[in-house]
Amino acid sequence: MKCAYGRSITGRALAALLPIAMLPGAALAQTLSGAEVEGQLFAPEQAEVVIYDTSVLSAENQAIVTQIAQGQKYYAAMALAPDHGLLHQATVLAANYHDVAAARAAALRECDSLRESDTPCLIVLEVRPAGWTARDLQLNADATAAFTRDYLPARAPKAMALSPATGQWAIGQGAAALDDARAACADAAAPAGDCAVRIAD
Repeated sequence: MKCAYGRSITGRALAALLPIAMLPGAALAQTLSGAEVEGQLFAPEQAEVVIYDTSVLSAENQAIVTQIAQGQKYYAAMALAPDHGLLHQATVLAANYHDVAAARAAALRECDSLRESDTPCLIVLEVRPAGWTARDLQLNADATAAFTRDYLPARAPKAMALSPATGQWAIGQGAAALDDARAACADAAAPAGDCAVRIAD
């Protein structure tokens, strides 16, 4: 069984990344087969950064956050509290979720919980696969790599479970593939409780 999940970086951790950055240089639905999923996925190592609401970031800060975001796994989003600035603890980068909506929700939720003013947090950037277009199923970068490396060559029966809220995923194989994948995902995604098998053969 393999599993992994989304993560968040807060403003304090982001501050530690700044010296490096300044160096030059949806709700899940039906179960699909591996063959149906294979053509829908993007390359796990190729991502693009999209900047939003540039009024709250200086040109220098836009360059910094873009460089930091380029090292993150899709799908990711950065939220910040406009009244606090980039290096405040409320600045959050949530990465490695199964779609942009989940990454946005995670970043905003954590940012809003850490802000010290009444002004709501804003999404200032997203990281998504290069050449992104909407697809029936989206997987984060780690799950995409595991699907190709581990799921596709495995013998059936096999299954892959996903948690939209956390970015967790797990692969099960053998007679109990569906239950094993769901249980491993659920253990790692607790207390989200939203793991469901999305891919099965």
